[in-house]
Amino acid sequence: MTTTFLRCALILAALAGSAALAQPAAHVRVLATGGTISGAGSANSNDYRAGVLTGDDLVKTVPGADTVATISTEQVANIASGNMNEAIWRKLLASVEAGLADPGVTGIVITHGTDTLEETAFLLDLLLPAGKPIVMVGSMRPSSAVSADGPQNLLDAMKVAVSPEAVGRGVLVVMNDTIFEPRSVTKVDVRRVEAFAAPSRGPVGDVVQVTPRFYAPASARGAAFTLGAAKLPRVAIVHAYAGITGDDVLNAAKDAAGVVIAGVGAGGVPSAAREALRTLAARGIPVVRTPRQGHGDIWRSDSAPGSDNDGSATTIAGRELTPAKARILLMLALQQPRSTAELQALFDRFGTR
Repeated sequence: MTTTFLRCALILAALAGSAALAQPAAHVRVLATGGTISGAGSANSNDYRAGVLTGDDLVKTVPGADTVATISTEQVANIASGNMNEAIWRKLLASVEAGLADPGVTGIVITHGTDTLEETAFLLDLLLPAGKPIVMVGSMRPSSAVSADGPQNLLDAMKVAVSPEAVGRGVLVVMNDTIFEPRSVTKVDVRRVEAFAAPSRGPVGDVVQVTPRFYAPASARGAAFTLGAAKLPRVAIVHAYAGITGDDVLNAAKDAAGVVIAGVGAGGVPSAAREALRTLAARGIPVVRTPRQGHGDIWRSDSAPGSDNDGSATTIAGRELTPAKARILLMLALQQPRSTAELQALFDRFGTR
């Protein structure tokens, strides 16, 4: 009987040892903020609601997640991402920083609604060092939909978060088997699962093989800005169109510390509104030119004929940033006084890398 007991004890010890060895060494912290990936109902009907599932619920929908990493979750928010705001950004930033400081955490995954995902990704990329992987992910179909894309996207994001190749790349966005960087990624469709693209630069990798694949080595970079205790300066976005007037620009820019023009063509405004830009400049309010199309390099032009140039209008070229991302960069930059030349240098640096 003693021999049988010892034999059973040895078997149980061996099984326990095997189970311990089977546990993945990596640890991914999932920070949930809501969005369609946490939604329920039909995305095309009135019963759809974003932010229904919790982060724990989401992880349970991902077959094989426990083979990629040990997963822990934190519910930062549970909102439709159109309701993302500075208070939630600050809370999310603190949670990410805590994860980066935790030696037991390999990488961080942030679940987020797709409507403003690119803005949050760009903000965090400007504020955080390029160390452990930080991966943002969403979905175009809610969790209850037929062929919901959330579980696969989340599994792909976890794989990227534990990949050694993702270290040092800053914030990444994973959608539809594709890896993007925040500066160039944008949402280009409101329904299809292939809703995200990087029209000017293309993706930086993919997750179609067993392990993530990156197309080029990571480039060294550090955090560009810090987030001060004071509320971020208000930056308005003015959408240019045929027939816009100077009063339209000034009214939209009321009480703003900075203005981003979503301009026609290469970030311009019709002649009737140009004087308004000089009025804003005279008030010390910086104006950044971006294309309303959402992509294309808007570089500085001081020698264009007539008054439609940056030197005459005292405007700043937004380079490859969308209007929404130019707003993010300008808000962070205006936390301290900067000249037009200093602001242009920041847009040249962070709008084209």
